Amino acid sequence: MEIIVDEDWLTVFYETLVNIYRDTDVPITVGYNKSIIHVCVERPLTDIYNIIPFPHLLHKATVLMETIINFHPFADGNKRVALLATYFFLYWNGYDFVIPENAADFTIEIAEGKHKRNTILSWLINNSKRNFWSVLRNKVFFICILLSEKPFQLMGLLDVFSPIILPIYPLTFFWDRIKRKKKINHTKSKE
Repeated sequence: MEIIVDEDWLTVFYETLVNIYRDTDVPITVGYNKSIIHVCVERPLTDIYNIIPFPHLLHKATVLMETIINFHPFADGNKRVALLATYFFLYWNGYDFVIPENAADFTIEIAEGKHKRNTILSWLINNSKRNFWSVLRNKVFFICILLSEKPFQLMGLLDVFSPIILPIYPLTFFWDRIKRKKKINHTKSKE
């Protein structure tokens, strides 16, 4: 059974990115549609008369990313939220997703319709790996969820396991991009 990115988590990722980009040249406009967030969370889990069109975790991650980018549940920052949500979905389910340098450009190209689902899936496969430790991490998460008061949700476990459940690595991708942009803008202003 998968550990899903639910509506609460998707909103947490969005609010985190709003805070990260708050004091930058490109702050994220605040606002979202709960109904579309619900659709984005449910679409990867589609089950049509016991036929599961997205059977593998990487298929589900692909659909999650594609849906958030194309359905626009947030006023702004959809591509960034999609990248963060995909990272954590894979992380919680036993994959290590290394966000490549071209991730921002790739998500823009998805929004422009340049990449279909199979291309997104290939990109995720090429940038994800599964190993003993990532699978073990997933099993520990799953056992903790089963023992927690809120089955199949990670929110209740944050008090004890927050550094494990929410690693800082994916946020560094966004921080580095902000730093690089500030450096470029600073260099241009000197010229």
